[in-house]
Amino acid sequence: MRLILSIWPKKLKYRLFASVLLFILIPFSLLQMMAYRQMEDSMELEFKEKAGKQLTIMKSQMAKVLDSMFRYYLFLERDPETRRMLLDASPRTPMERQELFGRAAERASSIRFPAQVAVTLADRTGQLYQPDGHLGSGDAYRRFVEDPVFSGLTNDQGYRWVAGDNLQFYGLLRDNGSEITGYVLMEFQYKGWLAEASRDLLLQQSYQIVDHTGQTIGLSDSRNTIGSALIRQVIEGIGSENLHQEKDPKGMAIVSGTYFNDFNWYILSYLPMNNYVGNLNAIRAQYLFTFAVLCLVFIVVTFLIAAAISRPLLLLRRKMALSAESELSIRVHEDAFTGEMKELAGTYNTMMDDIRKLLQRLKQEERMKEALHYRMLAAHMNPHFLMNTLNTIKWNVLDKGDNDTADICIALGKLLETTLNSEVELVHLKLELELLQAYMYIQNYRYEGLVAVEYDIDPALHYALVPKLSLQPLMENALKHGFAHMPEDARVILRVYRRSRQLIMELEDNGAGLDTTRPLSAAAPQRKGIGLANIQERLTLLFREEGVLRITALERGTVAAITLPLLVSDPFDKGGNRDVESSAGGG
Repeated sequence: MRLILSIWPKKLKYRLFASVLLFILIPFSLLQMMAYRQMEDSMELEFKEKAGKQLTIMKSQMAKVLDSMFRYYLFLERDPETRRMLLDASPRTPMERQELFGRAAERASSIRFPAQVAVTLADRTGQLYQPDGHLGSGDAYRRFVEDPVFSGLTNDQGYRWVAGDNLQFYGLLRDNGSEITGYVLMEFQYKGWLAEASRDLLLQQSYQIVDHTGQTIGLSDSRNTIGSALIRQVIEGIGSENLHQEKDPKGMAIVSGTYFNDFNWYILSYLPMNNYVGNLNAIRAQYLFTFAVLCLVFIVVTFLIAAAISRPLLLLRRKMALSAESELSIRVHEDAFTGEMKELAGTYNTMMDDIRKLLQRLKQEERMKEALHYRMLAAHMNPHFLMNTLNTIKWNVLDKGDNDTADICIALGKLLETTLNSEVELVHLKLELELLQAYMYIQNYRYEGLVAVEYDIDPALHYALVPKLSLQPLMENALKHGFAHMPEDARVILRVYRRSRQLIMELEDNGAGLDTTRPLSAAAPQRKGIGLANIQERLTLLFREEGVLRITALERGTVAAITLPLLVSDPFDKGGNRDVESSAGGG
């Protein structure tokens, strides 16, 4: 697997090309070669089957010819008329001999010979009988009857087959007393018969007869001879089925062989397949050439398609690299592409426009945040100076025994200490509550303890993260606008709870109420400090649309609710630090 991954192309164009080549072209090529091979095998099997059947037919017909020759010999020996003709010693003209011979053939009408079989008769009185009447008496008769084959025949073996250029049948004609009445010679020109008989068959094969040693005895077509090595291979392969077939070394012909047991011969047939399907080697070469050209065209087209897909992607990659240097001002010309690539180019341009707008908005928000931070710093006196002044006042009043004034200084110092750390935006809810309680400790001196504050807070939320000084402006707004004229019955309820993945902080008062028709920025008179509008701006900067400030007027009083995402940080005693924004435990 690692080896494959190491050699697998890295670029999309080459990966696509390699995938098509490996999973489509190569399997398709193998399937085509297998299909072509199966076609050749099927065609070869069909030709072998037909050639074998035809060879069997030729063998059967040849056996019928030999059987007819032998039956004609028996007929001549047993036919009374033929015997009387042979025993009649009166001289006859060739015409008469031909007529007598013809009448003998008519009596044997059930026996049919092919034109390649010639029959010659001789009597004991010196006359020869043949259908054409050419042979006569005298020297011709003497040479005929003195043939060594006739001399070698006996009463026990009155006939003999002699194989040569022609197949000859020698037979002695005898009467019932075994006296010789005549001689018969039948010659079968089997070479010509093979050529003549094969013309009427479907497959034009050439035939070759060989003996048991593989020596050729006869050929139907001298142009198609079977080599000696192939002859021996076919002869050795003939088994119980009495038929064996081989292809010639060039694969252009089928050689079939069968055993002819009457003479210990083998009949072989030679079928050149190119006579029927053309030159197989040329066809195979043409097929492979055509297939190779198609594969090459397919490879080129695949490579062009892969390049057409990868070229726009490469162009987009280059444009993206240039966009970082040109502040996202680079665009792709959509008219240079078509189809999906044109849509991709349009999507790229749209994405770059959206990113540019987003960056501009982020820059604007960052500037707003910096401006807000500046306003917060500018709206307060120097915290260091105030802290030093408060410490001086605290120790002065403690020296005089005024503990109440010292407590007020401590509470105010806690608030100023929080504002001193201007880099921290989020604090634990527990710390925010402590700041609120410090603020209310100071305010109750003003209202002489007439404002009652109730806390309904889930203890599990003490370490939830909230914006710094987010509750104090809400409490300040309630005191200033709600209880300005009715502090004797003032009551404030602070509820903090969770809803799914949100944190809800509600501050409800029973004051004079709030005119909600005015915008938040105008809900309070212009004053130095952090107002309701600043809270909303800070929520938007910190949490986007998930940070919301809502003010709802009640029948008596007002509810100010802050909704923000629920974020929980580890408490300080478990490894947290006071800089909540850098804490890794939030979330």
